[in-house]
Amino acid sequence: MLRESLIDSALNRLSAHFGMHLVVHPPAGADALAQLEHWVGPIPREFSIFLSTCDGLRVRSEGRESEWHLWGTHEILASIVAPPGPGAPPGFIPLRGDPSGERDWLIAAHAPARNSVLRWDPWVPGAELIASGFGSYFRSGVRYVTQYYTPDGKRIAPVDRTPLFDARFCELDDLQLTLLQTDLRVTEWLLEIDRGVACGDDYE
Repeated sequence: MLRESLIDSALNRLSAHFGMHLVVHPPAGADALAQLEHWVGPIPREFSIFLSTCDGLRVRSEGRESEWHLWGTHEILASIVAPPGPGAPPGFIPLRGDPSGERDWLIAAHAPARNSVLRWDPWVPGAELIASGFGSYFRSGVRYVTQYYTPDGKRIAPVDRTPLFDARFCELDDLQLTLLQTDLRVTEWLLEIDRGVACGDDYE
């Protein structure tokens, strides 16, 4: 499980690397967490600990395409309550990405992939699990940005020479992800999501 000490350690690592280019928001209040639970149901423990430590964070950079940004409760709720595009299934918590395109979603209430992180654009097929839980996702993200971004928030190498922050990258920190990817129930669940996109379903 992701404990407070591990979050503090990861935040310290980010702060040591990025300094003033790291923006860490104050912890989410009880009202914000209750409102989020009202819309998505029980929040996975690892993510609840994260929000209770910092209500979102981002690394400031010159270009938005280079910015690493984990959403806080305000952005999450805005995306769920009034989505700019198709609504997501209940229990999907957006963590980061394009508000009207591809996002990383924490799956709060759907077996057999409960608590995992899904990369998915509600407009198009192609859903893919990239982490077995928020803890491994967060650790992989911290490793990625501190390895491939300079302290002032710029990519160390051009995009075409930098590994993607995707399932292949996250697998190095997440042995459970491989098991999920080979689970036939998970495979069928991902196909159902893609079928919903093909049928034009609006989940809200």
